Amino acid sequence: MKNINFTCPFCSLLCDDVQLEIKKNSFKPVNSGCSLLVSSLKKKINDQFSRVNGKKTNISEAITELSLMIKESKSTLFTGMATDIKGTKAALNIIDKYKCIVDHFSGDSYSKNLKSMQETGGFFLTLSELKNRADTIIIFQSTGEELPRLFEKYIFPKKTINNLKKRKVIFIGTKVPKFFYKNKKIINFEFIKLDSINLLNFLSSIRNSINFETKEAKDKRILYLLDILKKTNYGSILWNASEFQNDISDVIINEINLLIQDLNKFTRFSGLSLSASDHVLTVNEVLLWQTGFPIRTSFANGFPTHDTNQFSTKKLIDNKEIDLVVWINSFNEKSIVINKKIKNVLIGIPSHPQKNNVDIFIPVGTPGLDHNSHLLRVDKVVSMPLKKIRNISLPSVDQILNKVKEGVTDDN
Repeated sequence: MKNINFTCPFCSLLCDDVQLEIKKNSFKPVNSGCSLLVSSLKKKINDQFSRVNGKKTNISEAITELSLMIKESKSTLFTGMATDIKGTKAALNIIDKYKCIVDHFSGDSYSKNLKSMQETGGFFLTLSELKNRADTIIIFQSTGEELPRLFEKYIFPKKTINNLKKRKVIFIGTKVPKFFYKNKKIINFEFIKLDSINLLNFLSSIRNSINFETKEAKDKRILYLLDILKKTNYGSILWNASEFQNDISDVIINEINLLIQDLNKFTRFSGLSLSASDHVLTVNEVLLWQTGFPIRTSFANGFPTHDTNQFSTKKLIDNKEIDLVVWINSFNEKSIVINKKIKNVLIGIPSHPQKNNVDIFIPVGTPGLDHNSHLLRVDKVVSMPLKKIRNISLPSVDQILNKVKEGVTDDN
């Protein structure tokens, strides 16, 4: 039995302060109670078989079948895309060459942030600034469930580099995060209860008060918040697009980004979107590096075409606009959408509950657990190296896809 240092790959915080106790290839956190880490490490691998039409087979046969499917497909979608930098690059090699479409599990929420950035621009925040510099933090409807240690490490840290003494934390939304309630005796925060529609009106009123210097605001909450904003030296605003009311979430995000710009007329404020589940930032950045386009891009015409609505996974599957879907998820057991009228492939962890429901299932290891990897942190300023710690013979996503590409090429 021994302890090792570990960088956790299970969310985009990529916490590198974790220690694990190792005993017979099983792992137990020593200094972290993160629920996501604990549940992820507890998953048991009962078998490592690939499957074709629900029947166990060897991995070579499954790869051959997938190569043949891609060769015969008239329109293929690669989605889910919960993988690392190498896995994304390997997928992109196939997507580009065989004129496929690419999306992500978090495509719906993340594309709204992308669209807002394109339309309004933004002032962007790093985790180091959030932890060590921010004297005012405003959180819009973010429960923290996607990033379980966010509040513990960066909103209410025990220590900061410059020994920051006073910090205002204001949560604006429908429901206070569990962390706040559990620690309410030792942390200070303020709660303004607003649903998404009232939040939108609230944001608009604050912006009007700032831009037109109006003193007619009757809502005491707005007057109180304006007073705090004017006294702020280094402010941060956080939000999670997936937790806003869907039909107005894009407007809310625009208002948040415009508010940050308004605040920078008289003080310093920056923002950070927390819509980063399943490492969408890693996938999106690799796409931008290599093609200049983000997720929801098609290569069907021999060049990249980006459209957030046209290339939505839900739309493509519901309308049967593709005949093959390749789902990739090397981190968790998130449910996938299966339309029996098209071919479905899952490249995922061995414990995935839908592995018998797809046409082809190929098991893979988890980056940072079963093989060395690199992933981008939620603030996109750090590409974290992760080391293999588990002795198990599971291939990585890039190893599988490189073999698939070879198979398709050989068939041609």
